[in-house]
Amino acid sequence: MVEYRVGRRHSLPVTIGIAVMALAWLAMATPVEAQNRATTVRGKAAAGTQKVIPRKVRPTSPVPAVVANPAVTGRDAMLVVDADSGRELEAVSADELRHPASLTKVMTLYLVFEALDSGKLRLSDRMPVSVRAANASPSKLGVHAGATLAVRDAVMGLITKSANDAAVVVAEQLAGDEASFAQIMTQKARQLGMTSTTFRNASGLPDHAQVTTARDLTRLAQAMLRDFPHYYPLFSVQEYVYEGRPLRNHNQMLGWYPGADGIKTGYIRSSGFNLVMSAQRDGRRLIGVVLGGSAPSERDAVMGDMMDRGFERAAALRLAQFRPSKPPPGIRYTAINFAPGAVIPGEAPRAAVAARPGFPSGSAEFDSRAMTLSDTAADGAKWAVQLGIFANAQAAAQAVQRAMGLLPDLRTAARATIETVPVNGRTMHRARLTNLDNQRAIRSCKRLEQAHITCAPINLGLSVAQN
Repeated sequence: MVEYRVGRRHSLPVTIGIAVMALAWLAMATPVEAQNRATTVRGKAAAGTQKVIPRKVRPTSPVPAVVANPAVTGRDAMLVVDADSGRELEAVSADELRHPASLTKVMTLYLVFEALDSGKLRLSDRMPVSVRAANASPSKLGVHAGATLAVRDAVMGLITKSANDAAVVVAEQLAGDEASFAQIMTQKARQLGMTSTTFRNASGLPDHAQVTTARDLTRLAQAMLRDFPHYYPLFSVQEYVYEGRPLRNHNQMLGWYPGADGIKTGYIRSSGFNLVMSAQRDGRRLIGVVLGGSAPSERDAVMGDMMDRGFERAAALRLAQFRPSKPPPGIRYTAINFAPGAVIPGEAPRAAVAARPGFPSGSAEFDSRAMTLSDTAADGAKWAVQLGIFANAQAAAQAVQRAMGLLPDLRTAARATIETVPVNGRTMHRARLTNLDNQRAIRSCKRLEQAHITCAPINLGLSVAQN
């Protein structure tokens, strides 16, 4: 009885004490812990001494290790088209969504080339490197935060090394940040008819929302050939020297597939090994896309076989061959050796050479009278310094004379060439210094850039072998 009365007398204070301790315990807990503990306390209050197992609380925003896009149903896709007409020659899953990986950089380069032609950028401009750019995942050039990167080096780093840090640098330069640049990329994709493509970054690094199709990628390659014939030869460069380091082009098709002259490879785990390439044969140009290869060698072998079948089918269908168009009267191809005090004549006793509209002159099927670099260039001297494309021949000639004035050591070795090139329905005039080797072209271009002259070292060897 005594114990009973004492228990009754002290039951209220004890209960209050327990409640205060429980509230303090809950106050110190994390939200998930508090919910578990509150469940336990309520259970004990309701069930006395009965053991209560706290219920498990699931996180409100689960973050899986790998985020997949349910719209991307696989990795494999193939397509080969005639570059001129867009005629489909072979296709497998060509309209299924896939991840582009570093094929994304073709659009990044497209926008860089637009900026160069509009004057927003010059190849000699130097762009600041942010912490975000410096911390980009490999493959990359290895630029450091706070440093600067020349536009020319960024372009060639994107083409050869597929440099992710260079992609971020140009994106931030042109749009302020990479996300804004990706929006511009997507808008440009729509303008080019790439209706199934969405970009989320400038590099192609993994993002589940960044998608494209094989068909859209052929449209992008066609646009590159059509809109920037003066920059397209850069995609044939197999090696570029950056700060003393040779950057080998990842596109191995350039070295072994007859007629290959670009354009880009790509790989991330969710995409497999991707490739967009262009090649010309028998007066025809094809564009091929292979996505989802399990290894570079397998992807390249599949591409080679598909392109072979494509050329055979194009010939069987008698798809039109592209021929050199005739330039306006009085405009001729000019190729002369520069000596001190030499001037460019109005015409030269050579047959006129011009590319089919929208394609580089090296892509045209030249007749026997047309002069190509192979007429004069020795082995190893198949590089050029491209000075630009000009609205009239006089401006092109002035650019050549100015460049040669700054490069006196080239006056007896280099050949100055001015070619008529149809671009978007207009006749333009492309100026180059040819008959150079790799290192001499690169060194010469760097010297010109120091004098604020825009230029680009390009490899003409592939197009020479094909003519």
